Amino acid sequence: MISNDETQQKEWETTLEEQGFDIVDEYESDAIVITLGGDGTILHAARACSDPTILPVRTGSSKGFKTQLDSDQLVETLDRLESGTNEDTYTIREHSKIAACHDGTQLRGEFTAVNEVSLHHSSPTLASVLTMRIQDRGDHYKFDRIVGDGVLVATPFGSTAYYQSITNGTFSEGLGVAFNNIHTPVETPDYLVLSSDAVVEVEILESEHASSAALTRDNAEETYELAVGETVEIRQTDESIEILDPLVPER
Repeated sequence: MISNDETQQKEWETTLEEQGFDIVDEYESDAIVITLGGDGTILHAARACSDPTILPVRTGSSKGFKTQLDSDQLVETLDRLESGTNEDTYTIREHSKIAACHDGTQLRGEFTAVNEVSLHHSSPTLASVLTMRIQDRGDHYKFDRIVGDGVLVATPFGSTAYYQSITNGTFSEGLGVAFNNIHTPVETPDYLVLSSDAVVEVEILESEHASSAALTRDNAEETYELAVGETVEIRQTDESIEILDPLVPER
């Protein structure tokens, strides 16, 4: 169980144990990760656990656009999950992760994301200067010396988050590239929707004011400092999360 409120998490762990459910300290492949909170808690669970199956639960005033289950339905839902069959109690949606890599190796050993990987200047007051090359099956794109607030690569799961705030749109398959407030060249598109096989390569270029950029993922606090001339590739990985959607009876 993962919550953004430690007291709330302990209270729910006690409640579920009293109802006869087993609570484990570390994630096991046959377990369900219950997230208490909003969408950010789902992203935290995706980083904390390897290929987890997640049951998102909305609590209090949390804004969970990916969450359909309220906390007052949790015990009843878990009872139904234990006693019912797949067809009449829940569906599972699998969502692939993306990763940022350098020379074929993930940054810091594991730089994956469920929503998006984004790049912007290390200083919030300066524009980033970069080149982007994209290989998408038989299609090739190259954008030389892009100057602007940055770019991001998103998954369908994350297309309703930061990607949507930039593009005012979403997508359901493949990868999405959003160009954030690009000043030059003027013909740079607002976005591209690519296949799931696409590889997006980004290289930071020297600029007048600074020479580095910050690479971020989802809502994680840590960043990766990308130096001039360093390239990263962003692509879909074999890793994924599963979101469990219980079929809650109407009241």
